[in-house]
Amino acid sequence: MVDVLDKEKKDKGKKVMLHKTANSYLKVLSFFIFIFYLFVLFSCAPTTKAPVVPNKLVAKEAEKQRELAFQEYFKQNLRLNNIFFNLLKANAELCGKKVTYRYGFSVLNKDSASVFKDFANAAIKVLKLNEYPTAVYVLKNSPAYLAGLREGDVILSINGYELTPNKDSIKFLTKYIKKNKDKNITLHVRRENKELNITIKPAKICDYNVNLVFNDQVNAFADGKNITVFLGLLRFLQTDEELALVLGHELAHNVMGHITKQKANTLAGAIIGAVLSSLSGVDVTNTFAQAGRLLFSQEFEIEADYVGCYYAARAGYDVSMAGNIWRRMAISHPQIIGMKGGTHPSSAKRFVLIEKTVQEIQDKKQRGLPLIPEFKNKQ
Repeated sequence: MVDVLDKEKKDKGKKVMLHKTANSYLKVLSFFIFIFYLFVLFSCAPTTKAPVVPNKLVAKEAEKQRELAFQEYFKQNLRLNNIFFNLLKANAELCGKKVTYRYGFSVLNKDSASVFKDFANAAIKVLKLNEYPTAVYVLKNSPAYLAGLREGDVILSINGYELTPNKDSIKFLTKYIKKNKDKNITLHVRRENKELNITIKPAKICDYNVNLVFNDQVNAFADGKNITVFLGLLRFLQTDEELALVLGHELAHNVMGHITKQKANTLAGAIIGAVLSSLSGVDVTNTFAQAGRLLFSQEFEIEADYVGCYYAARAGYDVSMAGNIWRRMAISHPQIIGMKGGTHPSSAKRFVLIEKTVQEIQDKKQRGLPLIPEFKNKQ
């Protein structure tokens, strides 16, 4: 009986304690709520009577701005791919076995516009897409353009195979072209109120792709297979010649195998670091891996500048003034003017190198020599 009474007292005590604790929390919460209302009451607030902003109008304006942003992206992407195609075509003989065949156009329809995600509706409106595959990019100097294909042409059939107006038409067309990439194709297209047959012979080009990222970074990089360019770089570059020089630089990284060599150097450094770590008991694997990555990194950049300048010149671009991008880059980022160490040479060194390369190219033109970079090993 005593035990039962003691238990009841303890339970009652716990309830009292919980009640007190709850009251304490409520008091603290009430205090903070009070302080918050005081803050709102006495804080600075706008004093003008601005117009009410309806959500419908905001949504409508957002869609308009997406259209304007997509138009800019589309224009810059077309510029990028036009110049890149010229480089790939003009330098096919220097790309070794890394070559393919391309027609120089790309297609989209309403369903495939989903690749643009939030800008899908903007793409459909700007490019006037329907259910049929529509030529959206027809690159200048490409076989497709020279054969008469134009942006906005609706493709009804390829080599006699009719294309159905649905989401599968793009897949079929892409797969068919990929399978027959080295053969002539005949497209039956509709342009406004008339229909045309256009036969296209593919061109042999270097087998690399370029991708444009909707980002304001002033940057571009190669990964051994593709080249990625940020929209901010296209806005920074003032001429097509400058863009050709930059794309030639990145293309050279891929063709010259710099990415593979850098990975091999990193791996070699890591292996040496692992061996030393096991002998000394101090982990220096990552340190030696980074040292391996930096090995010849500046030399690779110099080589890419040198070879890339040739690539641009072979594609018909006047690179005599293109090196000025490094003077403008130095104005925006003065720290790179006399930079030593790191993965890249200084902007001053890169400018002088390009000037010297331009002189070398002009000398070869005057002497009627082929525009091929000089190698230590002639083979």
